[in-house]
Amino acid sequence: MAALTPASPADLPPLGALVADDPFWRYPEGGVAREGIAHLRIWLTATAPPGHLAVVTETGLAASVTESAGHIRAALARRYGPSLVLLEHYLAPELGEGMETLDLVRIGTDGSPHWSRVWPTPEDNPRHAGLELWMAAYGHQIVIRPVSEFDFCDDDDG
Repeated sequence: MAALTPASPADLPPLGALVADDPFWRYPEGGVAREGIAHLRIWLTATAPPGHLAVVTETGLAASVTESAGHIRAALARRYGPSLVLLEHYLAPELGEGMETLDLVRIGTDGSPHWSRVWPTPEDNPRHAGLELWMAAYGHQIVIRPVSEFDFCDDDDG
């Protein structure tokens, strides 16, 4: 999924309070009575009416979050309602190729998942500035990094 189309910043809500943080969340893998394990965090959204934003971080334990995205989205929507935004967070491997990514997961009318890149995005993409602003505001909470890593504003004063 390296060449994903960047997400629209309009699809990413402002975050409210963190309502769930489960580092060993068991999710439906898709097979009968099979589960995977991921880090799940859920925030209320600061929208009217409020919804939820869920971030599922791949931990490398058991099944792939990517392969189970449709089942994960369905399970979370049953619990938190249909106004749920799902982000898949993939940590960079410690050794080897790849990078840390954050992707918006949407479910198509046929039930299949589709991904759009939230972070990182190419600087020459027209959506980059809006996604950088959203990451500057909320990214540090989602990928657990300092705010300064998402602050792209140039400051001539140092």
